[in-house]
This record gives sequence, C-alpha cells and structure tokens, in this order.
Amino acid sequence: MNNPRFPPALKTNSRRSLVEACFRREAGSEASIPGDHVDLLEAGILDSMAWVSFLRAIETASGVSDLGSGLNERSASLGEVLAALQNSAPEDPSADDTGLIRKLSFSPAQAMLTGSSVATGSRLLPSEEVDRAFGMPPGKLRSRAGIESLAYAAEGENELTLAAAAAQEASRAASCGAQELDWIVATSETHHDYPSLSAQLHSRLLVRENCGALDVGGACLGMLNALAVAQSLIGSGQAQTILVATADVHSRTLTPGRVAGEFGGLFGDGASAFVLRSAAGIGSSEGYRLGDFLFGCAGQYAAAVQVSGEKNGGLAVQFDGEALSRAAITRMEKILTAVELRSGIPRGSVGGFATHQPNPRLVALLAKQCGVSPDTFPPVAQFYGNLGSSTCGAALNELLRSAAKQPRGLRRPIFLASLGPGLLFGGGWLTPND
Repeated sequence: MNNPRFPPALKTNSRRSLVEACFRREAGSEASIPGDHVDLLEAGILDSMAWVSFLRAIETASGVSDLGSGLNERSASLGEVLAALQNSAPEDPSADDTGLIRKLSFSPAQAMLTGSSVATGSRLLPSEEVDRAFGMPPGKLRSRAGIESLAYAAEGENELTLAAAAAQEASRAASCGAQELDWIVATSETHHDYPSLSAQLHSRLLVRENCGALDVGGACLGMLNALAVAQSLIGSGQAQTILVATADVHSRTLTPGRVAGEFGGLFGDGASAFVLRSAAGIGSSEGYRLGDFLFGCAGQYAAAVQVSGEKNGGLAVQFDGEALSRAAITRMEKILTAVELRSGIPRGSVGGFATHQPNPRLVALLAKQCGVSPDTFPPVAQFYGNLGSSTCGAALNELLRSAAKQPRGLRRPIFLASLGPGLLFGGGWLTPND
C-alpha cells in the first residue's frame, strides 16, 4: 500500500531528484550539487532565508509538512534533508496511522480579518518643509527618496489617540462591540511609557476587565508579529475576537538636532487597527482568512541601522543607508518568494503587497525585482513617510478597502512582508473568504 502523504513517484532516487531540483531553484540553475555532508549555511552556499525557501519548496512538492522541524539540531546538508524526507515517508503507512489520525482530529480555528482602519497624523507637511527643518537642501527627500509629504501628529495627538481612532473605526467596520474583545494585541516602536499601549487602549476603549492586553515588539515588523500572536490565540481556542493595533509618533523622537535628516526625515506618524475573529464564530463570508506566517533574523545585516538612547537624552544612530537598501531589496524579495512557495499562490495572481516601505524608491525597485507592477504596492511612504510598525498596516488597509469595492469572486490574495532592525524579517498571506 502506498503512503498517501508521499506519492510513489517520490520514493528512492526520485527523492534525490526532487531535492536537487529545489536546491537549484534557490542556488541557480547552473549551480553544482554539493556533497551530501556539506553544510550549506556554513559553506555560504545558501543564506538562512534561501535555506527556509529550499525546505518549503520540498514540502510543497513532496506533500510532507514540517520537514524543517526535524532538522533543527542537524547540519544544513542535502544528506540530512534526504534522511528527513525518508523518515517522513515510512514504507509501512500503518506504522504512522495513529499519529496521523491524532493530527487530523485537531483542526485549529482559522482567524478571519473582518475590519480594518488607519489613522495618520493630521499635520500633512510637504517634504521640502521637512528638508529645511533638518537642514537638508529643499527637494532632497522628494528626489532621493520619493517622499512627497509626511504625516506629523498635531498637538493633542499621540500613539494612544491615533491607535484608539483606528481601533474604533476598525471595530465599526467589523460590527464589533468593545465588550466582544477577548484580547488587545498592540505594537509600537516609539511608545515607551507605562502603562503600555495595549493597557492604555484597554482603558480608552472601555473593554471588559477579563479582556487580555499584550504588547509585542519588532519595530517595523511589529504588525506581522502582532497578527501572528493573535492568530495563535484564536487557533488555540483562547480567543474568539481580537483587536490588533499599531501606532508610532516618530516626529517627537526623531527630531532635528537628535538625528540626521537622512534618517529622521523619512518617518511619519500613524496607526492601524484590525479586528480578527474565529472563522467558526461568524456567519458572514466577508473578510480575509489569515494564512501561515514565516519569520527569521538575518543578523549579518544588524549593523546597518542601530538606534540607542544616550545619557544626555540624545539618540545614537548608526545608519548605513546604502547597505540597508541593498539588504532590504534582497531580503524582501526572498521573503515574498518564500511566501509564494509556502502558500502555493503565484505572485502574479496576488491582488497586492502590504510590505515594509523604507521609502518609495525602494518600493519601486522591489516591484521590479519581483517582476510585478508597482501599482500592487499601495503608496504609503510617498504621502505619509515611513510609518514604522504601521506601514504594513496602512498598506493592508488600503488593499482591503480596494478589495471591498470588487465583486467577491474577483477578490484576490494579499501578501505580507516586512523587516525590522536586527535584521528581523517576516511574511505571510491572506486569502478572501469568498
């Protein structure tokens, strides 16, 4: 009897052919096949992101899930991959029946995104005004970075007020009352006060006392981290309805005199909010289902951007714009490739990309690198600046708004991808619940 999880065509020598084909997809069609005992990471043949993509490609092609989980303590070699593949496909399927049935008996609840909103600082400044404030030649941000204007918080606006405004509108869009929330998961790279942002939102929104409040980090990757945490809470049955919120006010931290304009002038102020619900608990087919998330950390790029506080109240900023730009384009393309492989969704059929946007020029280069239209990347940084943890959120909200205007059958998946200092990276996808 054949193992249903592993097609007969992939046994014996076919396994090696599959592994070698997936390797060449990552290393290049002309790449020579290394020996079975060569560690691909230590030898520099693949980097960490390419290794993940390599494993996901094998999983997709073979039908074997979680192949990488058995390789955590082993070398990153073709021999170990082949051994793990062999062990994942026993010749006698009856030996694995009990474990398979146990896995199939537990189906985690799927998380649905049912409402979203964005709030930006109400002072919209031409980029030339920001140039002058930072002592740069007028027109530098527009010509070098592609930023036309920046959203700055007005007096009376801060991370809490912006996040609360976005949360209230997202809740209205989702027809979700405050008393329905089981958790608030918040993220911010500029809010350092206590109580935390999630706790302050908890009080501002007047939710019930037994609604949990949690803050996650990640800076520009924070929104994806928060969505992944919320998805896990829903999938485990710990929650039915969750509010995810992001908020940053850079204009009061990255100020002239504290940081150079080449860095500080890129950032604007804003917030985003999303309501997630368990698919089992809603009757409507509206919304988007969250797919899987993938995360990692490419530490070799950590020195490209570093920010730390000084005793005198200043900020110590290390910013290698050229190195960071190269790393961002390369890494973001790899993230989107990994998402494409993991999801099985061709990038050409995606409705849009909600990604990190260091600046609009890099977004255009990323679109070119990925072979997709720049129009599939909502222009967040062009009009508001880099909104930090809210950039992906603002882009996602725009894509969801556009999708809502289309007939259900024409709505398409959305890819997520972002980077954070470190160099943290992550990606994921959403599919319309049509």
